[in-house]
Amino acid sequence: MVDLRENKRWFWLAMRLRVAAVTFAIGIAANWAWTRMVFRPSPPMQQQPVAIAIDYTGADIGTLKRSILEAKANGENTVELFVLACGWDIGNLRDALSRDTIVLAELVGKKTYADTWGLHTWYRFRIKETLVDHPYPPSAYSPFRSAPVELLPIAEDEFLIQEANGRMEIDGITVKQGSNGAQYREGQTYLLFLWIDASRRTAIRSGTDPLGVFLVDGDGNFRSYSDAEYPLKEQLAKRFNNSVENLRQALKK
Repeated sequence: MVDLRENKRWFWLAMRLRVAAVTFAIGIAANWAWTRMVFRPSPPMQQQPVAIAIDYTGADIGTLKRSILEAKANGENTVELFVLACGWDIGNLRDALSRDTIVLAELVGKKTYADTWGLHTWYRFRIKETLVDHPYPPSAYSPFRSAPVELLPIAEDEFLIQEANGRMEIDGITVKQGSNGAQYREGQTYLLFLWIDASRRTAIRSGTDPLGVFLVDGDGNFRSYSDAEYPLKEQLAKRFNNSVENLRQALKK
């Protein structure tokens, strides 16, 4: 006859061995996982950006130096400026013919300089023909600037015009400046309404905007530098059909 108490004793012994085996296995697995977690190499830390200390000493707001320093602080490599000059309008054809010197001139060189507030470019022209010559009326105030020494001498058939525009590389920064003046192209011939200082051989455009600047093509036809409509442009087109020869013949009468 089977002893029930003996069977029951072996049954509980087997259960305890099974629990011990399971517990041991769980302990091994937990220890392996903890070891992997603790000793896994940490990913490298990302380097935080370092703030750049910018010295603004002597760089007032609005100056070119301040603009360059701010561009560097912001990680930029370009500074773009624009100058809007205000003044007077060139007027109509009658006013221009009675007041301005009118020339056909070719751009033969240019040089850009930096100043406190921005850039300016000196453009060198060679006169091909003078259609109208009016000396600038003497006055206590002269609007003409003297050219930089390195651009001298200026020949009798040349003159220089300064415009508030240009492009320069300064301390690793590209500075570009535009204006409501004109940017002339080398090798291009222009019909210009202007005033020339005979002693300095420097000139200024007639009018604040380049309304007296016309590009001349190889056939002797001209077109305005400006796309805007204005009296001088319209009258030149109507009376002379934008032809240098027609204008030349009319001025001889």
